[in-house]
Amino acid sequence: MRVLMVVRPASGGMKEHVLALARGLAERGHTIQIAAPAASDVAVSANAEGFIVHPVPIAGPLHPFDDPRAIAALRRILRDGDFDLVHAHGFKAGFVGRLGAALAGSTPFIVTAHNHVLRRDETSRGAKWRYHAVERALSGLVAHYIAVSESIRAELVEDYGLAADRVTTVHNGVAPGPFLAEQDRARCRAALGVPEGAPTFGLAARFSTQKGLRHLIGALHDVRREAPGALLLLGGSGPQESELREQAAALEVSSAIRWVGHVDDVPAFLGALDVYVSPSVTEALGLGLIEAALAGVPTAATDVGGVSEVVVAEQTGLLVPPADPPALARAITRLLADRDLARGLAAAARARCLVEFDPERMIDGTLAVYSRVLGLAATNTRTSS
Repeated sequence: MRVLMVVRPASGGMKEHVLALARGLAERGHTIQIAAPAASDVAVSANAEGFIVHPVPIAGPLHPFDDPRAIAALRRILRDGDFDLVHAHGFKAGFVGRLGAALAGSTPFIVTAHNHVLRRDETSRGAKWRYHAVERALSGLVAHYIAVSESIRAELVEDYGLAADRVTTVHNGVAPGPFLAEQDRARCRAALGVPEGAPTFGLAARFSTQKGLRHLIGALHDVRREAPGALLLLGGSGPQESELREQAAALEVSSAIRWVGHVDDVPAFLGALDVYVSPSVTEALGLGLIEAALAGVPTAATDVGGVSEVVVAEQTGLLVPPADPPALARAITRLLADRDLARGLAAAARARCLVEFDPERMIDGTLAVYSRVLGLAATNTRTSS
């Protein structure tokens, strides 16, 4: 099977998903090529792994000049490439990709929805209307939709109005090997400047509004009152960083935060944590939650989006309402104080994620959608001939 994957300038979870899926499909004998902006993280990483990458100027938001160029480029790639199907990742790639595929001919088109759009508070009313209008108008060009969580599937069916039988949930998979490896805890902590014996909690993420990091910083005073000397480890960067640093200074908690920056070695970062925290206000699924579970780190998370599909409350982690710093602080301090509870939840989370978020399961689910779409396409071709 020859598949062209189309993706915007992705980093983080979407990038890792695309690469893991491409890698797994290639290992099963399928030919995978990727269309993405030339200098994007996903393109550079895919090139490094040996995939053919077609440079396509896909911008993040809707763009009056780049979008027609991207559509034309995809049309040329598809006409020259003899692909069996096109698999786009995310709304923007799904928008330009389906138009390029339609202009190129009858190549079946699949879209994976990775993030909430209509159910995100930070998405403006006008933007929601545009997303909804575009998707409804062009949904006929999509053979099938894949959702990375049941939460995303619900948005596609209930909010966009897509037929339920046109949307399949395929959970992301995470290769467990790197996270199951034993970490030298003392070395991991020393590398981040953590004093011996200091309780630690935190996460690595993009510093954006949806990650809810301001609520985590807002919980810091309460955590340190119950766990003196506790340190918040924040890995990553992003558009909210200066705002978050100003908030920490205003709350006089800057000395209790380690701003780690970009995290190259995620297992080592997790090895320095006593508690992994996900304070998101929206979250499609949460690869970080899966990684923390595989690494054996107990989790406190906000109950939003697809998080409850990863974290089962009081069984594999603790869930609290979003945008509630006191509740988040209570969950963190509970795990820091009750180490037996923390160990039990972490062990149950690891066992569950090894099964539910196995990469092979993700590959199987994706291939099942491919086969269904290609079978339907073959049937339609025979019927019309």
